[in-house]
Amino acid sequence: MAAVAMYGMLLESVQHYVRLQFGEPLWEAALAELGQHNFSTHLVYPDDSMTRLADACAKRVPGWSRDTFLFFFGRCFVRFFSHYGYDKLIRASGRHLRDFLAGIDNLHHQIRFSYPRMRSPSLQLLQEHRGGALLLYRSCRRGLHFYLVGQLVQVANTFYGMRLQVRVLSQRSTPEGAQALLRLSFDNAAFTLNEQRRQRAQEGITLPDVSWGSLLRLFPFGMLVDRCMRLLWLGHRLRMVFGQSGEAYPGRPVHDLMRLHRPTVAFTWENLLANQQVVVELECIFHEQSTVPSRRLLLKGEMRYLHESDVILFLGVPLLSGLDELQMAGLYLEDLCIHDMTRDIVLAEWQHGANLEVSYSEQERKSRTLEENLVRLEAWRQRGDELLYSMIPKSVADRLRRGAHPVDTCETFDSVTVLFSELVNFPMACRHLSPMQVVSWVNATFSLFDLITDRYHVFKVETVGQVYMLVSGAPERREDHAEQVCAAALEMLFSFQGKRQPFDEQGTFLRLGVHSGPVAAGVVGLKTLRYCLFGDTVNTAARMQTHGENGRIHISDSCQKLIRKKGFVTELRGKIEVKGKGKMRTHWLLEGDVLSSAAGGGRRRISLGETGPLTRGRTKRASK
Repeated sequence: MAAVAMYGMLLESVQHYVRLQFGEPLWEAALAELGQHNFSTHLVYPDDSMTRLADACAKRVPGWSRDTFLFFFGRCFVRFFSHYGYDKLIRASGRHLRDFLAGIDNLHHQIRFSYPRMRSPSLQLLQEHRGGALLLYRSCRRGLHFYLVGQLVQVANTFYGMRLQVRVLSQRSTPEGAQALLRLSFDNAAFTLNEQRRQRAQEGITLPDVSWGSLLRLFPFGMLVDRCMRLLWLGHRLRMVFGQSGEAYPGRPVHDLMRLHRPTVAFTWENLLANQQVVVELECIFHEQSTVPSRRLLLKGEMRYLHESDVILFLGVPLLSGLDELQMAGLYLEDLCIHDMTRDIVLAEWQHGANLEVSYSEQERKSRTLEENLVRLEAWRQRGDELLYSMIPKSVADRLRRGAHPVDTCETFDSVTVLFSELVNFPMACRHLSPMQVVSWVNATFSLFDLITDRYHVFKVETVGQVYMLVSGAPERREDHAEQVCAAALEMLFSFQGKRQPFDEQGTFLRLGVHSGPVAAGVVGLKTLRYCLFGDTVNTAARMQTHGENGRIHISDSCQKLIRKKGFVTELRGKIEVKGKGKMRTHWLLEGDVLSSAAGGGRRRISLGETGPLTRGRTKRASK
């Protein structure tokens, strides 16, 4: 069997409904198993993609088999193709379900011009009766008959308001692909009504006989064959196409000049008799002695059995979509009959060619503009994300994007570490600077702090005036939150003291306070959302800062216990009176390892004793 491919439209129709019913994770897992990221409408994919996709989904849904999913996929396709306007084509195919079933092969022929590489199945309606019919399904693909059943059930329900039951009577593999016989059970009252109308139309009407010569002249691409599949007559246009082979046709086996392209059955007398109600495609076979260059010509038509002569008459026309195919077939417009639509189709393609070129160029221009806009959009989206994540932690912002209410983001945390830092004597120093100098200096200082804290697992909660506040351990819980904050504090103070200030003579210093304990945290408000911390831990951290000393890091006893034996050097300050807290045991943070800002990463040691006169009053009492 020749290799075939499947258009992405069939696969694309599945993804929306699988996501809707089974969720995004299942769809992503199924795609990963197939080695695909997505499907595109007009691209072609391996022929077994549909069955493999059904297998991948069935593995992940208990109680669903491959056939169950194929049935589901078939229904999905019918619901999906209305986006492309094919629902109008279905509605126009016939008044009743039987009309649709009888003409479905014709629909596939029309769609062929939009999907030239499509290898559609063949459906033949057999043994109609009041309660339904038999349907013979042939396809170049194997294992998809339940996919067809799903399509038929959905078409009957959506477009004809009927309940259709389908039973698979038999199925088998063939050299061409697969074949299945289906019993369709539905209210087929239209069949009985049609038979009655046909009988009434024939009663009392006598039409004059038409000679064979007159009939055959109307179909210059027709032919006659006998029971032995020998050619008795060949239309004069076909004789011209075949050249010498066509002139010597009488008595020649039809297989020498024709190949049955559709339906996918053997080219035999019995099969031609059985497929008189089916659209037939014949492919012309050209030989070296033909005067026409090697090419491919398809003929579309129908087979009619003539009882009087015991022959089969093929009435057909060339299947062409444009001038290029006309020339490749070695034909001219004069060869095409006026009474069929082939000439109109060929000319319509030429008439629209220029407009299509202009439209294509315009679409290319719009596509480039769209790509540029998408790049800009992505850049702005990233900038928006950066701004959002500077106000709200990423994990919390993602929850809000998924529709969570701000109140639902509020949580309690058993242990976090909070830092406050303040620019001391800032108001006094501002008197000697212009407003722009003040803003520039504060921005430079806090930007320096931002660069430092970006390297640690901390979140900047806010800056109010000359105060800078950050936290670790919320909203992402971490065991090392105290270490992260203390390392950031050491680097902030060390970098600040090594940075020349515009008014050193005014004595502007940095004072830091750190405390560890429980908090409640979350997003509050509906406008100007901020991630806020609540609880006594926040107040205590602020008190550590206000009760500290300039150029030093003041930490609480609870924080010191968390960083003990973690490589930090601290000095006991003793018990001091803290406003609103009474006596508290506190410490000074003197030394520790911080992350290196160099490209290679690593760590470096910072000792605040290196910063000169601001680290005054050291004693030898220290703990590690």
